[in-house]
Amino acid sequence: MSHRSAVLVLALGAFAVGTDGYVTTGILQSIADDFHVSVSVAGQLVTVFALSYAVSAPVLMTLTANVSRRVMLYGSLGLFLLANLLGALAPDYPTLLAARVLAGAAAAVYMNTAVAAATAMTDERHRGRAVSLVVGGLSLATALGVPIGTLVGALGSWRATLGVIAGLAGVGIAGLAATLPATPSPPPITMGARLRVAAEPAVLLVVLANTCAVAGSFTVYTYLAVFARDVTGLSAAGVSAVLFAWGVAAAAGTALGGRMSDRRGPDRAYLTGVLGVIAAFAALALAALVTRVAEGPATVVFLAATVAWGVLYWIVPGAQIQRVMDRAPAAPTIAVSVSSASSYLGVALGGGIGGATLSLTSSWALPLAGAALLAVAAALTARQAAGSAVPSGSPGPRG
Repeated sequence: MSHRSAVLVLALGAFAVGTDGYVTTGILQSIADDFHVSVSVAGQLVTVFALSYAVSAPVLMTLTANVSRRVMLYGSLGLFLLANLLGALAPDYPTLLAARVLAGAAAAVYMNTAVAAATAMTDERHRGRAVSLVVGGLSLATALGVPIGTLVGALGSWRATLGVIAGLAGVGIAGLAATLPATPSPPPITMGARLRVAAEPAVLLVVLANTCAVAGSFTVYTYLAVFARDVTGLSAAGVSAVLFAWGVAAAAGTALGGRMSDRRGPDRAYLTGVLGVIAAFAALALAALVTRVAEGPATVVFLAATVAWGVLYWIVPGAQIQRVMDRAPAAPTIAVSVSSASSYLGVALGGGIGGATLSLTSSWALPLAGAALLAVAAALTARQAAGSAVPSGSPGPRG
């Protein structure tokens, strides 16, 4: 693969972005204690990061369509670095909240530009591999970045976690300076073009289902550390181990999802993943009930359900990309960017709904709220799959 070193550097940036997007889950309690706010209020840090990403992905990529990719990569990763430094030094909660908004916007620009740059600098035969390397940085973040960041926060401070992420961004910038070749800028894509793709009924239904599915999963994942402590009494190190197990399961689910989509079609693979997560959440709810009378068995059920959830949920993202591309064969790239925005909107909604659930009830209700959202996603997907004549990998112009 030509320019492999540059692609690996882009993946390092994606690893930093992915770690930043997910690690807040494991340090919420420390942040809440430091700023004297509730855990549900601290959880809105996840929400604003994701919401900023969701809004920024289509808007900023359109507004900066004529800017060179080199400038975009340096600028976005530099802003990402500064946002995390601001967060690490934040004197109060509002400042940290603002830093998360900036970090989310920078992350959106970086990830979209990094994927485009990896594609542009790689020959056609290896473009899929290049994109998978960059996106693989996000998957690796769930397996390694999040538990390591959580452990750093437990041993030192949540501020140290954000400082380490800023350091990773700095290494990424230095790597770009050493490896990034000149890449051509694409023709601009107007906001109108993006909106027309999103307004297609078939695309809209796929995107809506995806928003519900992601929101359902992140209703629980955002507060997984809190749920784990309530159900099992795990220490901070134990929570880090759980997040690591979830991340390893996520990597396995990503590989499984690709094979399932190829063999059974993306709609069936997607539906299998969503229904599987609903079952895993039912088991988590059971663990929350069992812990009242027997903590040992509850811990076993919790761990098994969490690993199953990690595998099954990560079947969904790969299948989602194929689903939305099949529904917009004339403009799959635009459709995927809209779908990406819907995923982060789902993360934002999940954080908000999870926070409200915690405020109104307690952590035991989180998997029930998440399962309800996933059930909506399953119903929408099943309805569309039953009436769809779009086969997996249907031919059509790609752009």
